[in-house]
Amino acid sequence: MILFIIILVVILMIVGFFYIKGSTGNILGSIATLLLLLSMFGLIYHDNNHWGMKEVTKTTQTTIYSAAGSTQPFGMLLTQAFGTNSGNYILMYKAQANDSKTTVNFIGNVKMMNTLDKAATSMMKTWISDEMSKNVVESSKKKANYQLVPNAKNAKLVTKTTTYQWDNNFAKFLFGIDGESGELIKKEITAKVPKETWLILTPEQAQKLQKLAPEFEAKQKAQLEAEIAAAKTPQEKQAIETVAEEKQAQMAALKTSNPDAYAKLMVSQMKTLLGIKD
Repeated sequence: MILFIIILVVILMIVGFFYIKGSTGNILGSIATLLLLLSMFGLIYHDNNHWGMKEVTKTTQTTIYSAAGSTQPFGMLLTQAFGTNSGNYILMYKAQANDSKTTVNFIGNVKMMNTLDKAATSMMKTWISDEMSKNVVESSKKKANYQLVPNAKNAKLVTKTTTYQWDNNFAKFLFGIDGESGELIKKEITAKVPKETWLILTPEQAQKLQKLAPEFEAKQKAQLEAEIAAAKTPQEKQAIETVAEEKQAQMAALKTSNPDAYAKLMVSQMKTLLGIKD
């Protein structure tokens, strides 16, 4: 509407100053000039300061699932710092428990990344960087981080989206010509994951874990076999085997009866393997 008003007052100004003689024309032209200046000022002030609009923040919360799927008893959130000391992260997780694809914040679903494949990981990071760089202005308004929450049961993704909305119908009537309602101001995503039962890893750490976990199991098995071989009597050998079987049975029972406790134990072991300190 503001553009229509500007065109109208320009016409009135021309008519008043050039086509209507005497004081009537001068008055009409002067009034039109004043209205033109006010209209131009209002349009410029609106464009520069979003005059007539207000900031509205909407918060949503959804449950997210481990990037490793159900293959591991503990949860896993993959993160990659985006930029240098920006506090901004690329977050990789699953939006649904049975998803075959990983979700990347701000981008959407992508093909499941083989974290053991360094080339695939490098390609993924490059692709994400390219996607985020396609619209630098929009990307600069978005930020993602993560938070470890003690005693939490589920992982949540909290999204705070702040947009411009029309302050009133009159402002919308005047300036609502360019789809400005809903313009993004900022978007903040926080992945809140259980501290005790989830791991937060970089792709490099996930690669390392996939390599170390089998090595750790093989080492434990070799150590048990060495203890059995070193036993001096059949009774001592039987005792070592019995203790090992009981421990294995206890772990299997714990996994079934108390999955959270089992996951907590696994997370502790994986952190030790990776040298991660709380």
